[in-house]
Amino acid sequence: MNDNIIISTQDLCKFYRNGTIKALNGVSTEIRRGEVVVIIGPSGSGKSTLLRSLNLLEIPTTGRIYFEGTDITDPSLDVNLYRRRMGMVFQHFNLFPHMTVLKNMTIAPIKLLKKSEEEAKQKALQLLRLVGLEDRAEAYPSQLSGGQKQRVAIVRSLCMEPDMMLFDEPTSALDPEMVGEVLDVMKNLAETGMTMAVVTHEMGFAREVADRVIFMDEGQILEEGTPEQIFDHPQNPRTQAFLSKVL
Repeated sequence: MNDNIIISTQDLCKFYRNGTIKALNGVSTEIRRGEVVVIIGPSGSGKSTLLRSLNLLEIPTTGRIYFEGTDITDPSLDVNLYRRRMGMVFQHFNLFPHMTVLKNMTIAPIKLLKKSEEEAKQKALQLLRLVGLEDRAEAYPSQLSGGQKQRVAIVRSLCMEPDMMLFDEPTSALDPEMVGEVLDVMKNLAETGMTMAVVTHEMGFAREVADRVIFMDEGQILEEGTPEQIFDHPQNPRTQAFLSKVL
């Protein structure tokens, strides 16, 4: 296994209803360290299923997933040990409503990484400062806007010091004026060299930030390449049809 490849899938399939619905149908791809990969495609194309399979939130029907050289689809493994090294940000923020922002951010590093309360707190405040929310540390999620909640969700994942970050349509539940503040945080994260896999409908973000764009439809990767290749010179007729509607 190439040390430069952080995660790879081999012939990944996810079938529902006795195989009549093929959410993933033979997906093989890899993501390199420091790479930003953006996955685009129509609704129901398998984008989120692929992303959620990478940390086994979706269990593949067949196929293999290798994370940092280990086959994490091996049922004898404790997958939670590997999930800790993959930050995940969802459409909905999944913050604990009864905990302050700071508590939301420090609970996992204290429990799982065995950090001291002070160490976890300092790390959390440093990350909140980076996203302009240090003054909201003692606020509760109900006191935050959608964009603020999503920024907290991102830095909460970073508190676990992951090796890569997975984003599943992180702006789709936000009001339009809040989308930019979350995308800015993701752009800044990409600039630090964080490995990222992002499912999004934000084509401007994909064009600007991605190292590689993957286009999916009907559970398969139909085309992948640099943003310039995909957006300016798409080869597959299905890619061309999709982009003609969304650009």
